[in-house]
Amino acid sequence: MTLTIAALLALAVDAGGGVAGTGAPLVRPALLASVAQDAAITRAFRVVLNRDPSSFELRRYRMLMEQDGWSESDIRRDLRERSDYRPFRTLRGVSADDIVRRAYQDILGRDPDPDGLRNYRSKILNDGWAVNFRTASADRIIRRAYQDILGREPDPAGLRNYRRAILEEGWDEQDVRQALIRSPERRQQRIGASTGQAEDMVRRAYRSVLGREPDPSGMSHYTAKVLLEHWTEEDLVQALRDSDEYREKHR
Repeated sequence: MTLTIAALLALAVDAGGGVAGTGAPLVRPALLASVAQDAAITRAFRVVLNRDPSSFELRRYRMLMEQDGWSESDIRRDLRERSDYRPFRTLRGVSADDIVRRAYQDILGRDPDPDGLRNYRSKILNDGWAVNFRTASADRIIRRAYQDILGREPDPAGLRNYRRAILEEGWDEQDVRQALIRSPERRQQRIGASTGQAEDMVRRAYRSVLGREPDPSGMSHYTAKVLLEHWTEEDLVQALRDSDEYREKHR
């Protein structure tokens, strides 16, 4: 259940406490600051977009206020400048030319030529193509992020979910990329790459010290040392030099 600003303000005041000897309520500064930030963000959305922010949008702009010192005027300016926050269906505050240029940049990586601009402007104004253009741009953003981060095309469920986040929650390309970086698939890829690097270290150490490839037991043992105990290649070399096999070969 979403709390109103007034309710949050009430929670920010501890009625059971107070300043000793005054009877004044004790205000929790951190919570009160968060309430003030949410109020400023909500005002900005209502003034610029005539709607309330989503929970994701609240978190996004609260972080910008906390980390980058954004003010309410900064949020309003950002909302006015970002075409992906506009209601494309009605084109309120966004020109058809802006939509065409954004789609060309997202999909083709260039500005539209005069004929293309004129043709697609007509499609948007007369045939209701605004949503189609925005969807195409969102899909291009998602595919680019998937290819760069995961090295593959998005699956239908991923395409659908991230498209909804862009169109309905105001996500941009950086948001999609960060979500993919934090995904289980990406974590698994990073673990796989690290395992491969550790195995290469073990092979090099075995070849340089013992003159052979590692046996399965040795590979498993020393790979774990690299991954879990952060052994370096020098540590591997020293451990192999301390082994019975090395001492037998160098009597």
